[in-house]
Amino acid sequence: MLYFASTSSDLHDLDAHPDIEVMTGPRVGGLGSILTSQRPWASDCDALSKHGFHYDEFVEHLRRVHDPELIARCQFVVVPDVPGCGRSTLAAFHAAAPELAELGFPLAYCLQDGAEELELPPCDVAFLGGSDPWREAVGAALLERAADQGLRTHVGRVNSARRVRHLSFCHCDSVDGTYVGFRGVERGAREIRSWQRGASDEKLLGASDLRVMTLDRARLARCRPAPRWGEMQSGTEGRL
Repeated sequence: MLYFASTSSDLHDLDAHPDIEVMTGPRVGGLGSILTSQRPWASDCDALSKHGFHYDEFVEHLRRVHDPELIARCQFVVVPDVPGCGRSTLAAFHAAAPELAELGFPLAYCLQDGAEELELPPCDVAFLGGSDPWREAVGAALLERAADQGLRTHVGRVNSARRVRHLSFCHCDSVDGTYVGFRGVERGAREIRSWQRGASDEKLLGASDLRVMTLDRARLARCRPAPRWGEMQSGTEGRL
């Protein structure tokens, strides 16, 4: 599982592991590892910024890194989303994706609350955002659906070993977080690497095994016909 660290520091100079990559965005001051090494990178759109989202600033940021060599190492850019609302995010994606696709970047569609009721649009990466209660309830199924459609999968706001470990049971190719911002880049990168090692340890069950074990209503209906009311009554009379 790859980890995209939100930082402008040069991860190459800090000898960070190659599986720790760079997450940048419109408000990141320096491009750090993006310019000085061959490290892969991605860009958020900063829809959750406390300063508010500004589309023109986002496009200007992408033009700063609009270089063939940089684009070749770009894993994705997040198409502007509407936090907490899947339907509004889908509309925003359709509005912005054509212009961003013309710049040549791989595009990530952000899954927000309610996305389980919507079709996935044409994109390169399914990015699981949304509120914590919502994505804990349906996130694994959405990642599985995206993987089945041939998309790479990514999860945002991952800042603990516990969350990395849980995601190791899902169809999750990469994650990102701001952990190094409050832990310190050098120390944070070392700790993130320990999370990655733990996530790659051999497990008794994996994502494909858990999928087989999942019993939804449709599978239950195929396995066992629903009992008639009369059968339910006759089966319980002796126990009452």
